[in-house]
Formats: sequence, C-alpha cells, structure tokens
Amino acid sequence: MLFVSTNAGGFAQPASPQTSPVLHVATGGKETDAEVFYAQDLGYFAKAGLKVDITIMQNGAAIGSAIVAGSLQVGSSSTLIIANAQAKGLPFAFIAPGGQYNDATPSTVLVVPVNSPIASAKDLAGKTIAVLSLRGIDQASTEKWIDENGGNSAAVKFVEISPPEMPAALARGTVDAAQLAEPYLSAAKSDVRMLGKAYGAVAKSWLIAGWFASTDWIAQNPAAARKFAGVMRQSADWANANPVKAAAILSKYTQAPIDRIHTTYGRTLDPATIAPVIDIGVQYKILPKAIAPADLIAKLPT
Repeated sequence: MLFVSTNAGGFAQPASPQTSPVLHVATGGKETDAEVFYAQDLGYFAKAGLKVDITIMQNGAAIGSAIVAGSLQVGSSSTLIIANAQAKGLPFAFIAPGGQYNDATPSTVLVVPVNSPIASAKDLAGKTIAVLSLRGIDQASTEKWIDENGGNSAAVKFVEISPPEMPAALARGTVDAAQLAEPYLSAAKSDVRMLGKAYGAVAKSWLIAGWFASTDWIAQNPAAARKFAGVMRQSADWANANPVKAAAILSKYTQAPIDRIHTTYGRTLDPATIAPVIDIGVQYKILPKAIAPADLIAKLPT
C-alpha cells in the first residue's frame, strides 16, 4: 500500500516509540532511497515477516518529524540531515545504507535549462538554485562546487523544491539551476543540461542517504530493525545487479520514466563513507559541531 505525502516541517522532540504489526516507512521517492520499492515489489519484506506501508514524503526533515511524532518507524534521509539532527540532540541513527555517490555514475547533478546562458560556477552569481532541503547536502555540495570552480556561493540564493517539481520550475524560470536527482533527471534529459557534478565536491564516493529510526525504537524493536536492514541489503544487491529491472519498478511508484537506475546502493554502513559529509557540514556551518561518523550508525543485534 502506497501513501503519498508532501508534509514539511522541522524536528520536534521525540515521542515514545510505537510498536505496530505494520512497519510504517517513508522515502523521498528518489533513486537514492528507492530500495523499499524494490523490496515491496519483489516480496522481500513479506519473506522476512515484515508488513510494510510506504509513504512518499518531501524530504528528510519531514520524515524525521513524522518519526519523532510516532507516525513512522523508519525513514530515509540524507546523511547530513541525520548528522545535523544528532548534533542537536535528536536520537536518530542509521540502520541501513541507501544510495552511495559514485562520481563515475552520478545520480544527482547540478542542471540548468538546456538553452540557459549559464555556463560556469561564476555565472551563478545572483541566481536562484533549487535544492531538496535548505541547509542540506544539496545546498552544501553546490556551495562547495561553486567556490571550488571560480564562483561565490555567498552570492547565490537557494530555495527548497521537491525533485518532481524542479523541471517545471526551471522551465518557468522560477529558478535558474537545480540539484536534480534520478529518476527525475532522466525524465527531464531533453529539457536540462548538466552544469556540474556538485556531489563530487563532497568526495568521489560517499553515503548520500540511509534508512534511520529513533534509537529508542531500535532498542525496543531490535528484531524488526535487523530484519529491515537485512531486506535493504538484499534489495540493494538485487538493484545493483539489475539496473534496468529496478528502473521499471521505480517508474511504477514514481510515474517518472527511466530506462535504468544510475545509483549504486551501499551494502553496509561504513564510517569512512560518512566522514566527508561531516566535513562539508562543518565547513559550511550546517553542522553546529563535528560528530564522530560511527555515532550515526546503530548497533544492531547479529
């Protein structure tokens, strides 16, 4: 069963975790957090003894708020959003990896309209750029890419727009550029032009997103957390080996046409793939303080 939501909002203080025979899970609906779609379609959740309802929500902040409120148990979010939440005292931890950035096959790139006069980072001065979340990894990586390529990130305005709406915003001229993720990038390929691989400014390989829950829920539901993590690994292995079949499933859930997925999904949570995200978060003052990458990883029972 698929529910669609575009709720937004900041994090509140955690409510008491709820145990339910149905595991309520939220995703942003992008390629980087699409493993739940593959798992649902292929019957992996059912085989693991999990009954899962999936909700599509606007971004990781909205998903975190729903987990805090107790209406969700597990959700996807960017690594930087969860690092920021934990740095501010919210007890969130990753239980499984999502998409992992690979500079050779990027699944999120900085784009402009195909006929835009913008040709360089310097040309973005005074322009407006759409990102998934303000003060998230899309913004931080774009800022670093601009600064490293002759531009001035302080001269750029960022606005928060959901990925499905970004191509239309570019066409209308509401924004001048966008950090556009798959599958919406492929769907808009005839209308946009890549300006740069801004995610590559973080590192050549790093953890884009992961599946997280509150530490209280993980402690009280270790078996469910472990089963969910196992299904995500199974789903990642299948999708990595079947990019065309995975694209067909993703298109069904998102209604975005795509021939193949470009994301590589992580199999295990590794502090080394989280560290570059912490570094850029501190550099661009998104994180109030540095935190240990390993602290973002839940300790699940074996």
